[in-house]
Amino acid sequence: MREKIGGILAAFRTLSTGNMESAVREVFAREEQNGAKALVVFRIVVFVFFLIGGTTASPDIKDVISNMVFAAAYAIIIVLQWYLLRRQMHRALHRFNYFLILADHALFTSLLIFYYNTYSPGNFNHALKSPYVVLLLLPTLTTLIQFRHKLLLFSLATCLTIVLAFYGYARLSGVPQSTNWLQYILGDSVIMPAWLGLWLSLPLVIACLVGYAMLRSIRMVTEIGRSEGEKRQLARYFSPAVVEEIASRGDTLDSFERGERRKVAVLFADIRSFTALSEHMAPDRVAAMLSELRQLQMKAVFNNNGMVDKFIGDAIMAVFGAPRSSGSFAGDVANAVRAGLEMHAALGVFNSARRDAGDSEIRIGIGIHAGEAFAGNLGGEGQLEYTVIGDVVNTASRIEHLCKKAQADFLVSETVAAEVTAICRHEKIGLVRIRGKEKPMAIHKIMHQS
Repeated sequence: MREKIGGILAAFRTLSTGNMESAVREVFAREEQNGAKALVVFRIVVFVFFLIGGTTASPDIKDVISNMVFAAAYAIIIVLQWYLLRRQMHRALHRFNYFLILADHALFTSLLIFYYNTYSPGNFNHALKSPYVVLLLLPTLTTLIQFRHKLLLFSLATCLTIVLAFYGYARLSGVPQSTNWLQYILGDSVIMPAWLGLWLSLPLVIACLVGYAMLRSIRMVTEIGRSEGEKRQLARYFSPAVVEEIASRGDTLDSFERGERRKVAVLFADIRSFTALSEHMAPDRVAAMLSELRQLQMKAVFNNNGMVDKFIGDAIMAVFGAPRSSGSFAGDVANAVRAGLEMHAALGVFNSARRDAGDSEIRIGIGIHAGEAFAGNLGGEGQLEYTVIGDVVNTASRIEHLCKKAQADFLVSETVAAEVTAICRHEKIGLVRIRGKEKPMAIHKIMHQS
């Protein structure tokens, strides 16, 4: 029981906390917007019913006029809500909802008072026993589609205040009272304790049901928001197809929080002479060029079952084998090389378009190394980032830096070359001393179509 109560309080706090995940906030904002639209439609339906009923229920012209005045006031509320919704004035609409609740209660209360003054000014029981009293529950019911518990509590408090005010006025005005249920139901007298008990308990029961339904909706929307947020996070690393596959298996970023050592292939790709190139370009053109090039590189990584770890300036770091492996270390290494080859092929098309536009060509250098690394979520709370760290990452970066010195576009380590002989040609360019390594490393040049 304590856990259930804790869960309910936690769900309520979900709406008021300031550090709610952005994806959850977006889903709640979207659902609140949908709820506001549904409420406008609901009010239009209620307006139509009152319009039809008000013109046909009574032959008395006074009744008809009063009902039309009520319908007109209700229509004004609908138009105001529709206007704020149409202009997307979300903050104003957020506050306007409180006014709507007050206006609804005021309209329904004024209708009860009007009929009391018109038909039975000496006996307030006419208002207490009118079927229209049920309308006081309507504003509380409509809060269900707005996902805001404060509106529910505000509407409940307003309704109970009106009920207590009616009760107080009835006692002060000396309404006929009885202890006979037949007189209460069919006569003009009232059993005050029964009436008060009914109209205090009924709003409370309705509010509890609405609150419970709201809590279930909040939990559902929260889960949807978190799911969307996790998919958005996963989309930073994987292709849409892989994101859907991971989500369908029930995996989330939480599944990757426990770090582990695993064999991976790490790819670095960097634009050659980027500083000199960007000096002669406007900042917006540099940004556009980088954005287009990154899209091509990301596509190459995603097409080969890789993960975009991060962008570092004009460079990209991609990982193959974590957190999702192709099934074997050799397969992950082969995927990394295929991604590099695909990047170069896409770069050829990219440069062809640049030549046609009179722009200079872009050259990139690619370096790949493979081996064991630590993979997991790193960082503080709220700033976690899934990444891989270790010697294999540093070595891959330094191999990529060798491209310029070796006059090559695509270099790999001996470990990588040994796994990709079947998918591409490569040649050993010699032993190279890598900073941080005690012994020189054999470096291979990948041969590709230029």
